[in-house]
This record gives sequence, structure tokens and C-alpha cells, in this order.
Amino acid sequence: MSVIQRIQAAQPAPGRVSCRLIETSHLPAIIDLLHAGFHRRSRQYWELGLRRLAQHRPPEGFPQFGYMLQSAGRPVGVHLVIASTSPDDPNSAVRCNGSSWYVEEAFRSYGLVLLMRATRQQPAVYTNIDPRPATVPIIESQGFRQFSQGVFAALPLLARTRTAPVRLLARRTDWEAEGIPAADLHLLTDHAAFGCLGLWCKTPTGGQPLIFRRRRIKPGGIPCGQLIYCRSLESLEELAGPAGRFLAARGMPVMLVASGRPLRGVPGRFFPEKLPMYFKGAQPPRVGDLSYTEAALLGL
Repeated sequence: MSVIQRIQAAQPAPGRVSCRLIETSHLPAIIDLLHAGFHRRSRQYWELGLRRLAQHRPPEGFPQFGYMLQSAGRPVGVHLVIASTSPDDPNSAVRCNGSSWYVEEAFRSYGLVLLMRATRQQPAVYTNIDPRPATVPIIESQGFRQFSQGVFAALPLLARTRTAPVRLLARRTDWEAEGIPAADLHLLTDHAAFGCLGLWCKTPTGGQPLIFRRRRIKPGGIPCGQLIYCRSLESLEELAGPAGRFLAARGMPVMLVASGRPLRGVPGRFFPEKLPMYFKGAQPPRVGDLSYTEAALLGL
């Protein structure tokens, strides 16, 4: 019996169940539901994350928060969706990052309906960058494929600088004074509002953004700077030394990079099949770009 058949064969919950958009008025109950489903996360975590999502402006026709299952006037399932356009190509297909899927046990037989509703708008590229192991067979049955096959834990503080001197600008006032391109300024200021660390890396030949988010691999673990955005892994390799020293000065000696390979010339260790990420759509997301995803808005 397939995964879908097993779900469909489960005993349905009593009463009428509907799937609908999450609206602002639903947020207090959605926070309660998320806190119950992901009990290691505090209510404050979800309140802050949904506040950030409320400030984000998705492309026209896409949800502000995502979708929920409703029964007897209350939410019993939730699937957040963060919709955005690519910072590299605003004319490409809309990107939808699915996050925080949870359905109360009595209503699990309807969970597939929630997933299908959240991934039916076309054309779009859907991603799941932090799937629970138990949900991987379910999303694979829906056509999701892996696009990131591992993670590189780098020690960029020890990397040799391979570029001309780099000037790192980490404040909005400096970005504005520098007159950086409007699209890059928008990207950096958005992610600073999400709680990320944004850098404008200025060299004699130009400049480019780097974005990181502070995280720990496990409770009590070493603080890390998770890469949220770079123009390319090759450009990150060039900037690893200065960026690594910036992170280390802020208590993050390790840089985490979702990638299918190690960073060349940067000390560290590659962990294959760790933190796997999945997509559904015509083109896989670019490795090195987790902008406007749950990694940026919520923190993994």
C-alpha cells in the first residue's frame, strides 16, 4: 500500500473539514496550533515569526500566511507558505517555501489535502527546506525532489583571503550612503528586519550582498552563521575569509552552507545527506539562496 493510500485509509475525523486561506483573524488560534505541534518552539517564536510573515508582501495572487484545515470553526491543521520572487531574477517563477506543516492527530487523514492545496498554483517552484524525516515519503509522492544533498560546516576564519581588500558594510545607513543597487538594498533591509545579518561586500571591482542567520545545530551547540544568501558559491569562496572574521567577532566561528560540495579553499567538513532540501517545479532553486524562506523569517 502506498503512502497516499495509507493516509486515505486512516479513520476520518467526524464533522465537516474545510481547507482555506489563513487570515489575520486566525493568527491567535494558528499560534496555539503551531505551539502544540512543535512544542520545542515557544509561543514567542511563533508570534515573532508570524509577525514577520505579516510584514512580508507576497506576489499577487499568493497567500500571505498559507493554508489551514478548519473543523467546527477552529483550525485543526496548518501549513505556512512563504511566497516570493527570486532576488536574482524577478521575472522567474514565483517561489513558495512550505513550512511548519502540522495536523491534529484526529484529522491526519486530511493532511494530504492540505499539502495538495498549498502546492497547486502554477507556475511556481515549491520548496521544503526542513522536512521531518517521517514526511519525506509523503512529499516525494507529491513530486518533490532533492536539490541540496548536504551541508558544509566551514571555519572561514581560517580561510585565506583571495580577493583584493574587502570592505564589509553591515548597517542600513552605510548601505544607503554607499548607494548600492535598489534590488540589493531591498534584499538586505528585508532580511535585517527578519533578524538576519546582512553584509554589503565592497571590493575594488564592485560589491555584492551576503546574508546569514544565527542558529545552533542543536540546543547548547556551537553558535553558527547559516548562509541565507550569496550570489554564488564561487563568490562565497572568495569572500569567506573576511565574512568568517565578521561572524567570528560576533560569536559565530562556524558557517553552515547548504551545498552539494565543500567550499574550495575553506577549512571545514562536508556532511552528505544532512539537512536535505526538496523542491517541486520546473527548475531547482539555486544552491546558496535561502532568501525569503523559513530559514530567514523563522530560523531553523
